[in-house]
Amino acid sequence: MRSCYRASRPHHAWRTATAALVLLGACAASAAEHPDAAPVFTGRTVGGATELLYACIQDEAKIAVIDAATHEVVRTIDLTELGFSPNAKPHHIYVEPGGEHWNVSLIGDNRVVRFDREGAIVAQYEMETPGMLAYAASRDLLLASRSMSAVNPPTRVSLIRGGSMDGEQIDVLFPRPHPMVASADGRWAYTGSLGVNQLAAIDLETDEVTLTSIDGPPHALVQFALSPDGRTLVASTELTGLLLVFDLADPANPELTRSIEVGPMAFDPMFAPDGSSVWVPVKGADEVVVLDAESWTITERIDGQGLAQPHGLLFSADGRWAFVSNNNKADHMADPAHADHTGGDGASGDGNVTVIDAASYEIVKVIDLGENVTGMGIGGASD
Repeated sequence: MRSCYRASRPHHAWRTATAALVLLGACAASAAEHPDAAPVFTGRTVGGATELLYACIQDEAKIAVIDAATHEVVRTIDLTELGFSPNAKPHHIYVEPGGEHWNVSLIGDNRVVRFDREGAIVAQYEMETPGMLAYAASRDLLLASRSMSAVNPPTRVSLIRGGSMDGEQIDVLFPRPHPMVASADGRWAYTGSLGVNQLAAIDLETDEVTLTSIDGPPHALVQFALSPDGRTLVASTELTGLLLVFDLADPANPELTRSIEVGPMAFDPMFAPDGSSVWVPVKGADEVVVLDAESWTITERIDGQGLAQPHGLLFSADGRWAFVSNNNKADHMADPAHADHTGGDGASGDGNVTVIDAASYEIVKVIDLGENVTGMGIGGASD
């Protein structure tokens, strides 16, 4: 069942450029009170790295910066040294094309913050409990949904102008919008609900929102991924452990064509750069599941050292490496109902980024980072 409407953007939901500048000034003032308020560096600087991987260490209010080629941590940004709270909870990152700027959602501090490549704050945008980020490059438009840990957030997602970080919010009507992805041409954005079986297609030219209902028991849509050719949308589900596959012949009306059981608590899926496969972190099984993107059969289940509640997954630009973030946290959710969803032996430990050879499926390195490693972003001058 589908419904379509022209979204309204209530004035009280808008965040203007003035507001963003006020917030930036406040943060800068806070940082100025601390002469050492700057990113904490470990190892060499980022100057020699072409492609950088950014990983959120959510429970420590830190962001690790990793050289994607050498798999070395080259910088650690401590958000408390920049004036943010110890409860900032960095969750997801999007690196803009070219790698000169990147954005992070801070659940606890209700901010989306834009940094430059050297780790300096450029601007920020205020919204309640931001979650996943996506970017419509042709419009220089950053899109932000709501955190999974937010029980009753607004039913709106944010559309933020990348340079100035001013923006507005658009109502998608359903509760707990969490997954977020944008089409390569910048025309469409897609989000979905953790609370009901619905997804929304947002026409970024007309502000028209089309809702599509999905059959079955409650799925809890976690995250979306688009195929490189833009013809297929996949969605992971927390409660049913499925990968849902949608045909986008009509971009406004995704058509569910199949569902594949991948395992308990399927998290952030990603197409390989060549579009031949989809990789899905399966948090409840401590596995990464690889599916053929033509036959939709499971071709590999990767487990082993480092994979403990795998959360997010990204590829290097050349497709050689798959990077997997791992929570390794006894209760990874704020909602007590999720307390029994643990990986491994159910004990908390350091989260990490696990590096997998994408051709052989071998784990080649485990980069221990800190408590509760969640979302990542990747990019560089070679984009």
